Amino acid sequence: MKWFFLFFEMIELRKQKERFYASVLPARPNEWEVDEVFEQLAGLPGELREVLLSQVGIIWPVSHSLCFAYLTEGMSALRLFSGELIPEWVRHILGVYEKKGLVGARAFMADIDKNFLGPMRGEAGVGLTEVSSILLPYIRGVSGLHLHFDSAVTPGTDTRTIYLPEYIDQFPERDKNVMLYKVIVSLQWGQMVSGIYKELAADMGCAGRDPLKLFPDRKLAEDLLAALQFRKVYQFLAAELPGLIRQGRELCAQLIQKIAPQTSGKRCSALQDFLLQPIAGQNVNRLQTTGWGTSSLDLLPEVYADFSKLGGSYQLGPAGLLLGELNFPRAEKAIRLRRKEEKTQFMAMLADFLGAKKKKRPDSVNQEGTMEASLANVLILLQQASAPDRAEEKQQILLDNDGMQIPEALVALAKNIISDFGSLPQAYVQAAAGIAGGGFHSRESEASLETTPAPLPTDKTYSYDEWDFRRGGYRADWCTLEEKSLSPVRSGFVAATLGKYGSPLKKLRRQFEMLRTTDRVVRRQREGDDIDLDALIEALGDYRAGFIPSDRLFTRLLRDERNITAMFLVDMSSSTEGWVSVALKETLVLLAEALEMVGDQYGIYGFSGMRRSRSELFHIKHPEEPYGSVVQQRIAAIAPKDYTRMGPPIRHLTQKLLASQGKIRLLIVVSDGKPEDYDDYKGQYAIEDTRKALLEAKGVGVHPFCITIDKSAHEYLAHMFGRRNYIFVNDVNSLPVKMVHMYRLLTS
Repeated sequence: MKWFFLFFEMIELRKQKERFYASVLPARPNEWEVDEVFEQLAGLPGELREVLLSQVGIIWPVSHSLCFAYLTEGMSALRLFSGELIPEWVRHILGVYEKKGLVGARAFMADIDKNFLGPMRGEAGVGLTEVSSILLPYIRGVSGLHLHFDSAVTPGTDTRTIYLPEYIDQFPERDKNVMLYKVIVSLQWGQMVSGIYKELAADMGCAGRDPLKLFPDRKLAEDLLAALQFRKVYQFLAAELPGLIRQGRELCAQLIQKIAPQTSGKRCSALQDFLLQPIAGQNVNRLQTTGWGTSSLDLLPEVYADFSKLGGSYQLGPAGLLLGELNFPRAEKAIRLRRKEEKTQFMAMLADFLGAKKKKRPDSVNQEGTMEASLANVLILLQQASAPDRAEEKQQILLDNDGMQIPEALVALAKNIISDFGSLPQAYVQAAAGIAGGGFHSRESEASLETTPAPLPTDKTYSYDEWDFRRGGYRADWCTLEEKSLSPVRSGFVAATLGKYGSPLKKLRRQFEMLRTTDRVVRRQREGDDIDLDALIEALGDYRAGFIPSDRLFTRLLRDERNITAMFLVDMSSSTEGWVSVALKETLVLLAEALEMVGDQYGIYGFSGMRRSRSELFHIKHPEEPYGSVVQQRIAAIAPKDYTRMGPPIRHLTQKLLASQGKIRLLIVVSDGKPEDYDDYKGQYAIEDTRKALLEAKGVGVHPFCITIDKSAHEYLAHMFGRRNYIFVNDVNSLPVKMVHMYRLLTS
């Protein structure tokens, strides 16, 4: 009987080994490695082996070595917890692998009780990857800034990225460690608001000055400067986020009390008292009386002199999490880069606005001094809109009573620059006026661009998560997307397209011109075009009841400007070669011509893929960029490239749309086939990741739509985009006109 059961077990083990080989196809692992693992698995009951092997298809595509390590450690895992937790354990393993590689993942699996079961019991610490999905929306909402997280031993910031420890286990309760992460993030935001980085980083960047060199004990000076900043920022947070401080006060006090003396003396206890004063609500001397604007650098010499008289030394320990690191060289680089980007964006937006005004009132701006007067009026309005007392006011800013509204995006950008410099730098303004005055953004100067193409922007790379439906989680920072710019090419393509579609284009232009404004009836006005019957009836009722009736008894007809931002994402995979590519380019030409009539803000980008490490997005037209010969030449340069990895470009353009000021945000994908790439991005995996990227877009208020010429589109597009969010065009030649009509229907 014993031999019978042993024989049956051998058959079952052989079947499981065959299923293992089937799940890792098309790869063929070394048989001796598989045999070695299955010899160890033979000691497990058959149903537990099935549980372990069920996750092979998820781990194997990520890393073969990780898969073998998982099977080896899985036997130990099943002695500590039930098989139902294996999928969750695998999810954590893959998360660690994507952050720390194979070595980190093996270390995670080596101590299952501490690293996996402990946090599930509410014990031990918490990792940055676990809390970032909660903390990132929190700090972006509180600060109004598009911040990012990155890992570092000591907390800090460069004003764009907040650096946090990968793991915190200062308290036995998980909730307290999560709260500590939240406090640290808030403190680093407070450091940005305090202006310490802008103040000292500017000195170090421009003059090479390092004020901390003046102090003999530089380490003490750094700690005291961080302590002064902590006191200052803590008071700021107590006023701005009192709920957070109520919850985090005790945690901060406990960490500060862990500052330990290294040698005998009073310096350690003095530092503890110094840091505990704002937590206890005590008067903090000059900081409290002089307010938020007092510079910590001005207070440092006095505080340093007091502490240098005290004997002894100390070890910050966990309190260093609260004080963080003031890395000024790192901040100086980030500030310089941000200012450069804001300068370029502001000049382009202001030049576009002045150019639009010049087109609308050409007679007035040609008069001597009128352009300068208009520019002066714009600057006055921008300064007024950026005033602190108008921070919450959402007003319509009109120029010269001519109905020209200054774009909200330009006002918001001006606020950031004025907050940074105190005023709009004259160099920014003069450059924008020169561009607008020289006709650089007007149609009249397009001929000059043919011989002098605009310089291409520097390529940028971005990292994006990718959804793995098999494990029900994201692969963190899995894809690298590179944003490039197509080199303009001289071609008669655009002129030929305009000639080919001359008659339908005239009709389309007329239709789009009618979409420029929408009528809206505003009720309960003191004066207007008609009587508001509802308001009149209420006023009569109030009068008879003895109340003073309202005088808002009229309706008024208002014309609202459209506020739409659209992104067109065009498939540039190799399958678009031939007539498909020509039809796509003709479509973009007709779209651009029609959208110029209606005035919608729009961007055009092409995409292609070649593995997760090389997803490409090709800039053809940014939303704030004027449509001219350079954009036309980029459209003519569109050509088939590699494969169709849709997830990263969809996520990237979603972020661009979120940064726009459009009330209606559209993402229109034009493709000839289903998502697919050279690596394992194919089939259901690619479809589910694309669907997840589209759901993410919908979740933040972006409306995606797809236009395809794939005959099998109905098999997968309804699942990816949702019903009624896509259209199939069966005739490639009809694509240009049909797409323009579709856009009109989507936005009217």
